[in-house]
Amino acid sequence: MTADIVSHALSRRSLLQLGAAGALASTFPFGAAKATETEATLAYGSTGYTWALTFVAEALGTWKQNGVNLNVVDFPTGRESMQALLAGSADFSTSTDTPFIFAALRGLKPIVLVNYSRYSRDMKIVVSKASGIDPASPASLKGKKIATRVGTSGQYMLAKYLEMAGLGLKDVTVVDLSPNDMTVATLRGDVDGFAWTGQAAVVAEKQSNGAVAVMTQEGLDKYFQSHQLLLTSEKVIKEKPALLDAAVKSLLGAEERIAADPTWTSLIAERVRAPAQEITEATSVFEFKIGFDERFLDDLVAQAEWAIATGLAQRPEGDLRALLRGLIYEGPVKAVKPERVTI
Repeated sequence: MTADIVSHALSRRSLLQLGAAGALASTFPFGAAKATETEATLAYGSTGYTWALTFVAEALGTWKQNGVNLNVVDFPTGRESMQALLAGSADFSTSTDTPFIFAALRGLKPIVLVNYSRYSRDMKIVVSKASGIDPASPASLKGKKIATRVGTSGQYMLAKYLEMAGLGLKDVTVVDLSPNDMTVATLRGDVDGFAWTGQAAVVAEKQSNGAVAVMTQEGLDKYFQSHQLLLTSEKVIKEKPALLDAAVKSLLGAEERIAADPTWTSLIAERVRAPAQEITEATSVFEFKIGFDERFLDDLVAQAEWAIATGLAQRPEGDLRALLRGLIYEGPVKAVKPERVTI
């Protein structure tokens, strides 16, 4: 996909600024708004609460506080948002670690600027009650058709869930679907279920009138962890270093608000299109903390080894860990929070 095509396809939407942002300015730890603002574009991988911390930064106006006029574009998944970044139509994109891994193994170079939250239990497996699958028995997925978005954390979670059940991807039929089509396909019987976000699971339960169920996740923490990332490109690193510093400070401001204010979900309810209480419950399984540690790099390597072992990607030349480490640009985070960088 060329940059021109992406640019033509996207309808850019200006950053939502709450009227209260001015009143909150004195609470921001990173200084007042600058007279001259830098234009930047952030491509989101969906409008779900997966990207909660970056949505809070939007709502609080921390980007503007750090001299950035942010334009945002929403995509169905992190894979699509990252494509916009790599095509040059965006300065940043949100993505989970799985699309990042697939891109890295293809020789592309999305750069991890911020690792800002993580979870083990937000991705869900939702199944039709008519499918014969026992929600309490992971092994009952054997022989079933399960939809997900190939090349995303949905697929990786499904693989790790099957591993937990003593199964492999070969034991199910994986159907590549857009997230918007998963619930309908499940209710219609085209597939037996789907692996996608907790928010999608909530919507499916509401729309199905009790015809679907969410599979147990007991024990999944040992097998699966998803990281939420803010990605940038080599071009932005080279040409806009000050923008990277502003991005990190903007997200740190949002992290501080989440830690200090139990009602923070009300700031993003409209953006996420979900009640604040629902977001509070869903994000209770998230850790919102910016930083880079060895566990993060270990998780990246583990996903890459999985993708290679299952034939979804080719093994690149050279040391895999060194390759992935080279795609982490921790400098801006380390400059502000040196204790958060231990890789």
